[in-house]
Amino acid sequence: MLFQSYGSGSVMVPWAIICAINGDINLGIAIIVLLVIMSVARQVLEPKLVSKNIGVHPIFTLIAMYTGFKVIGIFGLLIGPIVLIIFKNIFANLIDQGVFKTIFDRK
Repeated sequence: MLFQSYGSGSVMVPWAIICAINGDINLGIAIIVLLVIMSVARQVLEPKLVSKNIGVHPIFTLIAMYTGFKVIGIFGLLIGPIVLIIFKNIFANLIDQGVFKTIFDRK
């Protein structure tokens, strides 16, 4: 969904409608265009910024956020990336210790 239920859209959409009703169509359109630009920028930049801070690829961060949201709701948006980081650290340590190498390296 381009416009989120809460946040800037809940203020900017009524503001644009009131401006248009009062006769300032240009300002109403400008507010809607600004909202679209903000929403698109947020959808594009947020996963990259989150993934950069936690050290995980943006697509995996998005998948973790989406999966967390689907499993436990809004709280899952925060829990999903945390679980991803935990799994990443567990498997990174196992790979460094050579556990997977010994499992798959049978002669």
